[in-house]
Amino acid sequence: MPKALSRTVPKRQAEFLAGRFLARTLLEQRGIQSQDVAIGPNRAPIWPHGIVGSISHHDQLAACVISHQTHDRCGVGLDIERLIAPELVAGMAGVVTDPEEGRRLSTQGMDDCVLMTLIFSAKESIFKALYPQVQRYFDFLEVAFTHLDEQWLHFELKCELAATLPSGRKGKVYYQMMGESVLTFTRSEYFD
Repeated sequence: MPKALSRTVPKRQAEFLAGRFLARTLLEQRGIQSQDVAIGPNRAPIWPHGIVGSISHHDQLAACVISHQTHDRCGVGLDIERLIAPELVAGMAGVVTDPEEGRRLSTQGMDDCVLMTLIFSAKESIFKALYPQVQRYFDFLEVAFTHLDEQWLHFELKCELAATLPSGRKGKVYYQMMGESVLTFTRSEYFD
């Protein structure tokens, strides 16, 4: 258990360890010598050279994805979230979505809790996948939801995040419902 988590509640420690166990298992399956995936100064996992990955967890699920690093801007983003409670949805407007996104979401014909959870989770996945290029924290409102279809949520960058990620760049995030949870996944290449 990393020192940073030694004083956290056992539930948080269990979630962390489940995610790291999955990461270690995936690395071993790829023939990479067993090693712990440390926490970097920005709280992101530190992957072995030539590997990129993403870990997510909540109180009942943990997930991990890894990939070979094919270029220096390569990144993957994975997130799982429990459905947001109805009383929290209104408070997320302005933090997770802007008014224009809110109008687009209102035309989707889906439950508000599901939609807000999907958008929150997708933007988390986008952040994780694009961080290797951006190298700074960026706000959820810098990425705008445009539309969805049966498997993909579509987004557009509202401002330049990096020289390789100009304003107006479009991208997509895969999504899947899993009972009372959502899973989202994207790759930096989905924003090329």
